[in-house]
Amino acid sequence: MAEFAPTVPRFEGTVFAVWCEDGPTAQTLRDDHLEGHLHHVEKNCDRYIVAGPMRAPGTDENAGSFFLVIADSEAEARTLCEGDPYFTCGMYKTVTIMQFTPAVGQFLGGVIWPSIEAVRPFAAKARPAEG
Repeated sequence: MAEFAPTVPRFEGTVFAVWCEDGPTAQTLRDDHLEGHLHHVEKNCDRYIVAGPMRAPGTDENAGSFFLVIADSEAEARTLCEGDPYFTCGMYKTVTIMQFTPAVGQFLGGVIWPSIEAVRPFAAKARPAEG
């Protein structure tokens, strides 16, 4: 059993983190496409674990968006996102999609590992350094 938090079941689906950084005309595009964006995310609410705007620390100025989406593949996650007018209007300067493992936190209600020994094999699988 984990030492400081309750152990909870691992999330069954595959999750992708989608990090979107606003481009220079984002605020105008955000205003123009807000209704379509909200319609899209409401229609697909069951595919999102959490999503929302990102802001620079200490400001109320939008800097981008973050989505945790449930999809079987990166291509499926990208297709879901590309159905959102915020993506199709060119609002984002960059979009990064990475597979993500929900492992700890308030949304989960604890941690997914029973012990450090259970985590060690996964922690050792680091991405090779570039260069």
